[in-house]
Amino acid sequence: MAIPQQGVDFLERSIQAGRPVPGQSLTNSKDQPYNWERPPAITEPKEAMYAVFNNLIEPETITNVLISISKGMGVVDIASILLYTGFIEGQWNPDLMIILMEPTMYMIMALSEKAEIEYVIETGDAFLQDTSAEEDNVQKMKKELITLEDIKKEATSKISSHSIPKEIKEQVENIKIAPSLLEKLEIEKTNNSLLSKGER
Repeated sequence: MAIPQQGVDFLERSIQAGRPVPGQSLTNSKDQPYNWERPPAITEPKEAMYAVFNNLIEPETITNVLISISKGMGVVDIASILLYTGFIEGQWNPDLMIILMEPTMYMIMALSEKAEIEYVIETGDAFLQDTSAEEDNVQKMKKELITLEDIKKEATSKISSHSIPKEIKEQVENIKIAPSLLEKLEIEKTNNSLLSKGER
């Protein structure tokens, strides 16, 4: 059976753009699967929570997380990135990744409070709070429609400290944020605009 010219053109454009050829992943060697194609390294939720927590309190990670939060990035977005990275690395499967979402968000929120940084659940929440009354009415009308965003917000509103082990809660309460990290956050806040970066 001959391949139509349209199909050949599509493949050429895909290869030139650097995109994978459709079905390419099915030709990978079975001896060298991707990390997420192997059995996950962690299958127990409690063990996974400790792994997430230990990753969160790494100096580089906590610095980047707190800087992102201070710039208005949502807790749910940061948690999603951390957990998806763990999935890609083969740490857990998608089911466990979903179970970890609530406790991970709680840990990030607790660390933010410890560093005295205001957080938002979703990126853009701070902007939405400053909208005018007319825009608020539009938002209310939109909320009447059942959307994925509504479901997501409902799930994030149920974040509870009961979702993580007592030992992790105690460790979060006892953690000390280094003064150097707080100084770095202040520098990041003052150098947030493009104009201030050019003044150096």
